[in-house]
Amino acid sequence: MRKRERKRNDRLDSFSSHFVAAIPLAGWVLFGVLPLLMAGVIAFTELHTTDMRDMKFVGLQNFITILTNADEGRTYASYLSTLIFSLNVPVTIGVALYIANLINRTRIGKNFFRTIFFIPFVCSMVVVSMTFRMLFAKDGGMINTLLENLGFEPVNWLNSTPMTFMVIAILLSMWSGIGFCILLFQAALASVDASYYESASLDGATPFQMFWNITWPAISPTTSYLVTMRLIGSLQAMTETYILVGGGANPDAPMWGNSAAYVSDTVVKHIYNMIFEMSYKYGYGLAAAAGWILAIIILIITRANLKWQERWVNYDF
Repeated sequence: MRKRERKRNDRLDSFSSHFVAAIPLAGWVLFGVLPLLMAGVIAFTELHTTDMRDMKFVGLQNFITILTNADEGRTYASYLSTLIFSLNVPVTIGVALYIANLINRTRIGKNFFRTIFFIPFVCSMVVVSMTFRMLFAKDGGMINTLLENLGFEPVNWLNSTPMTFMVIAILLSMWSGIGFCILLFQAALASVDASYYESASLDGATPFQMFWNITWPAISPTTSYLVTMRLIGSLQAMTETYILVGGGANPDAPMWGNSAAYVSDTVVKHIYNMIFEMSYKYGYGLAAAAGWILAIIILIITRANLKWQERWVNYDF
């Protein structure tokens, strides 16, 4: 009886374990694998509605259209916007490291400053983006109101020049994500053995030499992780620019060069516009192809970044 009861309990435990493990697996298959496979199929078709029966097989035409920039210049312009927006990565990493070092040197108020910088990270990106949109609004914006009170003319920050818009978008991304970077850098800096600095100081090393030869190698794994994750996030960015211009395609926004693309269109936002704003013209097939091309580009860049990081990331500290 005891053996039977033990076997029954073992079977019940095994079933429970497999059932619990199957829940996230089912979610991954349902919301990850299946949409990926569907996007792979749709990328080779022409489809302008949600009715799958309207699909028309076009082969590689969608990929050719994207790669040859045959959609009125919008695709290349969106990649240019995404590339410039990705400049927030080195800026955020550098500023976060500097602030984290300052906070670690502070004897009082560490938790206060850490909390202040971390608050934007836990806030919704929509809320943060709306805040920046209200700050830089042409009519009634807080910054323009201040300028008017000082006797200056209001500035159309979000629609004046492409660079002005991208600088604001980069500041927005930096402000929303810098708290997380500071938190990780603080932990990395605190884990560096103080004896290294003491020995270097006795040898007459300068602060820069101690940073370059001790601090930087010690925090390089953390830096590598933050660079990789921030870069992937920047290449997939949409919310920031979408909220700043107040929605989808914005015909009043300035253009990059002679292209017909809107300055706020990152690649993901351009894909969104192809599906929801201009489905009658582009459709799901072209958007799916653009999504696959973006995924391949992110994979290549991430792989190259990880390969490059093998030269400077140090795991011996």
